[in-house]
Amino acid sequence: MNQVTKFDGTHEDLIHDVAFNYYGNRLATCSSDQKIKIWDYNETDGIWESTISFKASNTQNRSKAAHSCAVLKTSWAHPEYGQVLASCSFDRSVIVWEESYHDATKKWTPVATLRDGNGTVQDVEFAPNHLGLRLAIVAADGLVKIYEAMDVTSLAHWTMIDSFPVGEGPSKDEEGNHCLSWCTSKFTAQMMVVGCAKDKIAKIFRQDLNNKWQACELLDGHRDVVHDVSWAPNMGRSYHLIATACKDGHVRIFKLTDDREEGALVGGWTRKLFHVECIADFADHNAEVWRVEWNVTGTILSSSGDDGKVRLWKATYTKEWRCMSVVSAEDGPSAFQR
Repeated sequence: MNQVTKFDGTHEDLIHDVAFNYYGNRLATCSSDQKIKIWDYNETDGIWESTISFKASNTQNRSKAAHSCAVLKTSWAHPEYGQVLASCSFDRSVIVWEESYHDATKKWTPVATLRDGNGTVQDVEFAPNHLGLRLAIVAADGLVKIYEAMDVTSLAHWTMIDSFPVGEGPSKDEEGNHCLSWCTSKFTAQMMVVGCAKDKIAKIFRQDLNNKWQACELLDGHRDVVHDVSWAPNMGRSYHLIATACKDGHVRIFKLTDDREEGALVGGWTRKLFHVECIADFADHNAEVWRVEWNVTGTILSSSGDDGKVRLWKATYTKEWRCMSVVSAEDGPSAFQR
């Protein structure tokens, strides 16, 4: 049964991001009002309930561990590490929050602050759990940085273990948009896809034989800034799927398959490059597209844009991707068939 649950976000300004946890029963919202709100799903009543809201002014005067500007993105860590959340902001910082209990009351505490002095931190995402408790961030200067918690039982100390530029060199363009998404497969070396601001392209990054992150495959064909990227969970497939959301109003799905051509490896890579193919290109939003996100099995893609609608995409038995449903805040869900 299709059902849309509406609730008032109760933020005092624009909501920038909504992030579900691993199980889909909790979500975090963040806003220009500098607040992060945690919501829990009440299965009995079928509603989302705001359980806590926290802001710079109510974090026990720990001003060094609080955002002073709009909060742009949030990301949940895998539940094996507890209830841990990361947030990034215009104030060039990333804060790691941890849920704890005090006098039988749930409380979110800022346990670590990662300062990036080179630009607005535009995206943040925890690595898949098999890589350990790692966190990747990308800032407006075009630098990706990877941090790792030195002790997963005490999250106060994080060490930057890697950094690399997504372009030819650091950018000073604060208007450019960068975004990233980890490959979640346990059976490949660690990789991520990064949207590269006004280059109008996304790139696959992975480590070479010297453990240096290098740009490999390119996801091109975009006619404007790439706003969001999402690497689909693999779930045993022999290929990878990556979705992009673009300012040009298009949602695109790229398929990455192993290049099985014979020949020596080139450039010090541990494996051959993928063959990249754009297998779907949709302009149904007829407006700027901001977000794309896969379901837990990587079989359904959701997209949202300035048209105020969420569209759900799924492959048919003939492997043709189609819009299966459109969700509107005003009208609710509707089946969409061609």
